Amino acid sequence: MPIAQRFTLVTLGVADVAAATQFYRRLGWRQSTHSVEGTTFFTTPGPVIALWSSAELAVDAGVAEQTDAAPPAPPFRGVALAINFDSRDEVDRALADWREAGGRITKPAEETEWGGYSGYGADPDGNLWEFAHNPFWPLDERGMPQLDGGEVEERR
Repeated sequence: MPIAQRFTLVTLGVADVAAATQFYRRLGWRQSTHSVEGTTFFTTPGPVIALWSSAELAVDAGVAEQTDAAPPAPPFRGVALAINFDSRDEVDRALADWREAGGRITKPAEETEWGGYSGYGADPDGNLWEFAHNPFWPLDERGMPQLDGGEVEERR
């Protein structure tokens, strides 16, 4: 049985939910009224972004028995979220706003080998975000990339 090709929620494990919430709010993100004590939700044109204690996330995911035994988040998690923009100037402005809100720029924006423009920032907890302009991916009215949706033949 195939699993639906989508994801609806990204949970970022953070050390301090209140501090992380304030960082994202400084970016201009609007907190959902569905947020509860200890968990913050931000709606986006795509998946919901949740902020939750890293230790509680580890217990919930079954990788720790209790919060005081939860493993620390590694400095490099092997995952980056991305925001695509309509222009290189928008990428530069977003990275400047990221830094001003308290985030760290891990890689300044530069031309890419694939013909775009991209840079990276880390939030105060080290969660990576890519800021990119891809001239080959038009954005819809929600700011979401529009790919062809065609099928790729399976290789055996």
